[in-house]
Amino acid sequence: MDQNRVFSETVYQVEVGKIKNGDRTGKRNEYLILDTVNTDKHTIENEKTPKKNGMQAMVVAEIKDEYKMYVKDKLKKVEGYPKSVIKKDLTIAYAGTKSWQDWKTNIREVGFEDKHDNGAFQSALAYADAIEKTYSVKDGYTISTTGHSLGGAQAIYVAVLKGYHGFTYAAAGPGLSEKQLKNYEGQIINLYDTSDIVTSGWLTGGKGQLPFHSFEIDNAGWKNYGHDLNQFSLDKNGNYIDKYGDIVIYSDQHGGIALEQTLLAQQIIKNKAMIRQMETYGEKNQWEKNRISQLKEENKWLQLQISAFSKLVTWRKRFTASSGGLSTNEQIYLDDQQALMIVKHAASVFNQAMEQVLVIYQRGIRDLEQLWADGLAMVRRQTPLLSQNEMLDALREVGCTKQTIVDEPTQEFREKIFKIKQLSAEFSTLAKEIEAKINELVQRDRDLARQLF
Repeated sequence: MDQNRVFSETVYQVEVGKIKNGDRTGKRNEYLILDTVNTDKHTIENEKTPKKNGMQAMVVAEIKDEYKMYVKDKLKKVEGYPKSVIKKDLTIAYAGTKSWQDWKTNIREVGFEDKHDNGAFQSALAYADAIEKTYSVKDGYTISTTGHSLGGAQAIYVAVLKGYHGFTYAAAGPGLSEKQLKNYEGQIINLYDTSDIVTSGWLTGGKGQLPFHSFEIDNAGWKNYGHDLNQFSLDKNGNYIDKYGDIVIYSDQHGGIALEQTLLAQQIIKNKAMIRQMETYGEKNQWEKNRISQLKEENKWLQLQISAFSKLVTWRKRFTASSGGLSTNEQIYLDDQQALMIVKHAASVFNQAMEQVLVIYQRGIRDLEQLWADGLAMVRRQTPLLSQNEMLDALREVGCTKQTIVDEPTQEFREKIFKIKQLSAEFSTLAKEIEAKINELVQRDRDLARQLF
């Protein structure tokens, strides 16, 4: 997952010519740079002259394990280089704002949503088209996009129009129309700092114009007004964490995001922020104490759901290895009963946690209604000479209405219930998928045993 941040940082070097085809990138130099482009100097495909619109990009792919230790010159001598030495998942990284030309792009193409034919966004799209001709889907290649800031906006723009997945950082708004978004079926993830001036800025409006999964992280410090790529931190397992050490974005341990766990984590982070805010102030009344206890209890059960999801994802990866089955040259022993027990236990834990969370949410709705009723009764005792309408008008003057006390928070609880039921359905689907895979492997294992014995 964090390799995308490295790509998004490395691609800034294209403009100054510090990287070129055949160089390596990544935390362990395990990715090969297949191509670079700078439209201030280069043309794309059949263009007669450079567009000079400030678009820079590069294409990378992970080197196959057997070639990762090869030095550059030795790698180039492998027959069929570069296609023969790379895995088939490619990433196009787009560079963000650096030069005055980039700022003109920001103002015209992002700020005023004018994606003209000679602009950087159209060049970004044309570059993806060109790369696809060399590394085609028909030949088994897949392409995703990444980028930071303006580069993130271009990455999203290309991903939506080409049907790719995208992973961006502090992206500006891509200026996509509803028509362009309507048929998109890929996945786009955008990460940004809570104080970032670009993603939430008035000009680029990234947060408001990203109709995808856009996750904020409360990072330590305030580098470049919250817009710096290097302020994102990882724990030992490759998960993105905030300044409190809490996991905000879960890694799937295979270079991607664990989306279901991350969605659950968002509520945990939100609850912890509310707890910190409430605990900042002095003496607590009973309602505040109860609310803090409720939030902590909710987080406990949400964390159990995350753990159950993580176990299932791990097992799915195990059962889909080796093209989904066992082979005669692999010494793999699968205890089918044990595997099924683990999956069923994870499902049991998840369902128990889900039921407890639903109880908390439903109790929260009842508590809000009781709070409003108790509050009205107390005010009535204090203002016996006021009519019912006069009392309600007085409460409205200080912002205390049934809508603010009951209706709006209740709607939030209902949205939580809807989300948790959605995730429960996804968990159930995942569990069934794994059970089916186990049964398939068990049958293959039995067939293999009959062949051997």
